[in-house]
Amino acid sequence: MSSSPRFTFVRHGQCVANAQGRVVGQLDSPLTTLGYTQAEGAAVRLAGRRDLTAVITSDLQRAHATARIIAGVLDLPLFVEPGLREQHFGSMQGELFGDLTASSPGREHINEVRWGGGESVADVYARVLDTFVRIEAAHPGPVVLVTHGHVIQIGMSLLRGHGARDIEWFDLPNGGIVNAPPPVPAT
Repeated sequence: MSSSPRFTFVRHGQCVANAQGRVVGQLDSPLTTLGYTQAEGAAVRLAGRRDLTAVITSDLQRAHATARIIAGVLDLPLFVEPGLREQHFGSMQGELFGDLTASSPGREHINEVRWGGGESVADVYARVLDTFVRIEAAHPGPVVLVTHGHVIQIGMSLLRGHGARDIEWFDLPNGGIVNAPPPVPAT
């Protein structure tokens, strides 16, 4: 991957399932009133970035609604990229977050867990890598990627040269913005 575009990640605004403390994954959940406010706040914080060339979003409703607001404020074209979807948590989607960790006893490495019908972190890592390659080919300038928590964390780790077993997990609030580092060159 080349050193451009520089990806600026935005986590979607709060959705109904987030407010309920549920694992959303690839379920569609609309933004809450707070979520719309967070999306507007992200757009305002990005308004000074004159270098941005496009807004690219997951096709899930909560990200797409956030991206429409950002693209409108920044007057940038909006593109939908299904590869930016959140991790599919299989049978755990819609369940409470506490049930997610309780359902994986005996696993030494959470990144290897695949709940019934879902994706492992390694699956998402491979999908995000392929997606980044497509985005770089289609959009040569700096872009905003409006997506989901796990995709952002996995993407940031990938761009820092970490493998799927070495994801750097961090907290990113709804509507949060993270500027990605330039990719680590292949050796």
